[in-house]
Amino acid sequence: MMIISQIKAPLAAETLEQLTAILQEAVSLGASIGFTDAAQQLKEMSHYWQQIDHGLTAGHIQLYCAFVDNHIVGVVGLEVCQKLNGRHRGEVFKLIVSASWRGQGIARKLMQSVTHEAEKQGLKLLLLDTRSNDITVPFYQSLGWRQVGEIPNYALSTEGELQATTLMALYLSSQ
Repeated sequence: MMIISQIKAPLAAETLEQLTAILQEAVSLGASIGFTDAAQQLKEMSHYWQQIDHGLTAGHIQLYCAFVDNHIVGVVGLEVCQKLNGRHRGEVFKLIVSASWRGQGIARKLMQSVTHEAEKQGLKLLLLDTRSNDITVPFYQSLGWRQVGEIPNYALSTEGELQATTLMALYLSSQ
């Protein structure tokens, strides 16, 4: 049975290892999620999750994980804007589902969880960016997200090519 839980700080060593492993797997499969070399950037990936742990401790980042038998099979994060004029918005980041668990609705359930929690917190706007021309764009649109822009040559791919990113927004019912 799959369970989605919000992860609290401090992140346990096993949780850090599992988060790093799921990130490494996604990058090895070509995901555009901040890293370009799954084999060479393992230390940086682990450090990334340690930095997220600091945000969890500070309270402006939330992390939601999908677990099967106490093993992380999916993750998504939410960072609430810390600017005084932006506390009504948050950024969704690092939606990842392990390859062996894809196609089972886990990404949809993770996104529904993060959206529900954002609404409970009174957020009015969620933002994210995703690689343009990727299967993620129609996926997010199916959840009510709107494409609000595109930035050419935004991110370097795992193949070494500059790729565009699509900016997306979700206006929450708490407005």
